[in-house]
Amino acid sequence: MTTRIGVLEVLDRDGHVRHYVPITDWPLRVGRALDNDLVLDDVHIAPHHFDVASDGGGVFVQVGDTINGVRADGKRLERGQRSPVGDQAMRLDVGDSHLCLRLAGHALPPEKALRTPRTLWHSVWPPLAAGVLVLATLLFTSWLDTDPDELTRALGSVLVSMLSAGLAWCAGWSLLSKIFTRRSHFWWHVRVLLIAVLAVQFVTTATHYLAFALSWPAISDFSFVGIYAVAAAMLYFHVLGIEPRRPARMRAVALGIFIAGSSLSLWFNHQARDQFGEELYMNHLFPPGWRLAKPVDAATFVKGLEPLQASLDEKAKKRDSGGDAGASDDD
Repeated sequence: MTTRIGVLEVLDRDGHVRHYVPITDWPLRVGRALDNDLVLDDVHIAPHHFDVASDGGGVFVQVGDTINGVRADGKRLERGQRSPVGDQAMRLDVGDSHLCLRLAGHALPPEKALRTPRTLWHSVWPPLAAGVLVLATLLFTSWLDTDPDELTRALGSVLVSMLSAGLAWCAGWSLLSKIFTRRSHFWWHVRVLLIAVLAVQFVTTATHYLAFALSWPAISDFSFVGIYAVAAAMLYFHVLGIEPRRPARMRAVALGIFIAGSSLSLWFNHQARDQFGEELYMNHLFPPGWRLAKPVDAATFVKGLEPLQASLDEKAKKRDSGGDAGASDDD
């Protein structure tokens, strides 16, 4: 029986092995020509694109007569260059094809557990528990914000709209997952959405309470920054159900979305209200006993308002000068 000294795997875009070529001796030739050991039907690959060979001191990849070269573990190799194969499997990007070279001496990575739940209950109970919490939160919020006469109609409207939007959102992500990974991951996307809704509610309530309790309005004034962070994290975990093999790249994209969204909100707030925060004043009231900041008497409070006089007068002058200019133009 011939001993295999390695294997060259052809991968699909998800990293799964599409087919492979066992290696029994050196060299192994790869290209489009029919006399190669591995024939790749790719117009971006040369007739004899590269060889895998051994010179007695080790195994190496030798690039042939090609204009596109080879990318070995992220390192660009041009025509005629070579790269030694290390102690781990080597990833090779050739044209539009992706290969993996594994030698007999390479240690196999440990088996990974499937992300698919073992039973239907294992996939349903986490989003079910999160859904109960989200439902309770939405009902409580609607009860606080709605008059008693309109409560029943408001609750029905909230339930129908949230359920429809949530199902449409998760169905869209599940369709993308099915297209790119052959699995819908529906309950994964449901779980991500529900946890994100709970996180947004927590960030909003926590910032409002801390602003009230500590008398620091800036905390709630910039609560949208935390909401953008939650939204970016939600998109990251959604995309993991579509592109699970590139988490670092997806984290970079999520960070870029967070920075872009926060920066644009700060800019729009400054353009609209001459301030970076989104609130003109703190309007979130909780029971007085929940306050942590020490109360001040009325005289001290009024004295603390004196620095506002200059800025208010300046804004009033700008408004008056703008009005006078408009009146003169009309004349």
